[in-house]
Amino acid sequence: MRDFRFFLLLLACFFSLNAHAGLELVCSGGSARSANKVVNVDCSDRQDFIKKLGGAWQLLRKNSIAGPIEDMCWKAFNEAKEMHPSISFVNISDAFLARCNMGLDYVK
Repeated sequence: MRDFRFFLLLLACFFSLNAHAGLELVCSGGSARSANKVVNVDCSDRQDFIKKLGGAWQLLRKNSIAGPIEDMCWKAFNEAKEMHPSISFVNISDAFLARCNMGLDYVK
């Protein structure tokens, strides 16, 4: 009986962890840093990079994840848009993606 209760508790924990799993923006070919669902970003493609940051910010707004976490993603999106097109995001992508991933962790 004790093993059965332990199994039920373990099963409940498993489902609660999966129910909370959010999203994570990851450069194509890169590794995820969490158990969240991966959204691949082509960090060598300026348009895809900016589009995915903008989509992440819109998703945060849609899920009512407001405050500083949403603002960080908004700022990352705007800074990416304002960068000169000759600057590649390949080596600096983590700084932008991390600011949106903080909020995306809470998206269901």
